[in-house]
Amino acid sequence: MTRRFAPTVAAVLAVAALALTGCAGGGGGQVGEPEILRGNWVLAEASDAAGAIALDGAKVTLGFNQATGGVAACNSYSATVVGGPGEVDISDVVQTEMACVPPDAMIVESRYLAAFAASTAAVYEGDELVLTGPHTELRFDAAPDTTSSPSEVPMDPDTPVTGCDGAKGDADPDYVCPQ
Repeated sequence: MTRRFAPTVAAVLAVAALALTGCAGGGGGQVGEPEILRGNWVLAEASDAAGAIALDGAKVTLGFNQATGGVAACNSYSATVVGGPGEVDISDVVQTEMACVPPDAMIVESRYLAAFAASTAAVYEGDELVLTGPHTELRFDAAPDTTSSPSEVPMDPDTPVTGCDGAKGDADPDYVCPQ
């Protein structure tokens, strides 16, 4: 009887372990659908190790659609974001390289992109998306409108966007250079 009892207990424990594994994971979402970062956002407040980043009317956007990216005060950018809500790994941040008017927009852009790339966590706080990292905090409000101009659509990192800065290359014929 001892021999039959041991395999039966082992089988019951294995089934229980599998059942509990199916229940583990992020709470809230539908079964089989992992929670991911979504939506279109406009930067409301930002800070880095140097302090608050004065946006001074510069528009910074972030969208999680087919690609992740937006407009960083002047240039379009895209990135690879893995994870979230919760821990995130942001890598492969690329941007177009146009001169910005006014020139202060380039400072906002540079500081924003550095803070964005350094972000290690993303959480929703009410109607806000907050990205944080060592000495950085980026607070985004939901974009008021889901329709956007071509310069605000996140670019595909595999599609080169050239031609706006006079560079030669495979320009996307449908891309409209921001004015």
